[in-house]
Amino acid sequence: MRSSRILLPLMLAMLWLGGCQPDSGDNLLYGYQTPDPLVLRTPAAPVPVPDVTLAGVDGERSTTALFADRWTLLYVGYSYCPDICPTELGQLSRILPALQERMPEVPWQVVFLSVDPERDTPAHLEKYTAFFAEEFVPVTGSRRAIDRVTGAVKAGYRIEPHEAGEVTYNVDHDTSFRLIDPAGRMLALLPGPHDPAAIVDTLENFMSEVSR
Repeated sequence: MRSSRILLPLMLAMLWLGGCQPDSGDNLLYGYQTPDPLVLRTPAAPVPVPDVTLAGVDGERSTTALFADRWTLLYVGYSYCPDICPTELGQLSRILPALQERMPEVPWQVVFLSVDPERDTPAHLEKYTAFFAEEFVPVTGSRRAIDRVTGAVKAGYRIEPHEAGEVTYNVDHDTSFRLIDPAGRMLALLPGPHDPAAIVDTLENFMSEVSR
């Protein structure tokens, strides 16, 4: 792994905190304090995810429909990632059932957005994510659709230059989880490294504040 992939999450988190373009409403939980400030960060206002069409296992899905009626942990990566993505998806496979057990009244999901549609077809992604949890929702899409989503939530990535048809290139990418509300707005960033127990505790407290 190159050092850029290690430094990228921290740099992007700093850019995200200062550079998100929120909607006109305030985020009531801006500056939400956690026992560990590295677990969760909140922007000054909710950041809407653009309504674009992505490719899923069951066909095309709009982001509006994808996030509707659920609280989502969004993770951006690619299936050919040698170590980071398997580690983070493994963490999410522990976090999701813990959230469902602790907050059964809250509909939770994990969405894995691949930025590598050349290799990550929906059928391939279905098999890949099922290895971690069959409940995970994998999606990809056109480069334009991917860039609109990742640009909005400040999830940076860089694909190594390669020839068409080549299958051995790398992708540097952000490793944070994004908390998306049922209205399709990003309310918080959960930067790595991730501690599943701390994340579950923090999100439980966070949700208790949201529901007040």
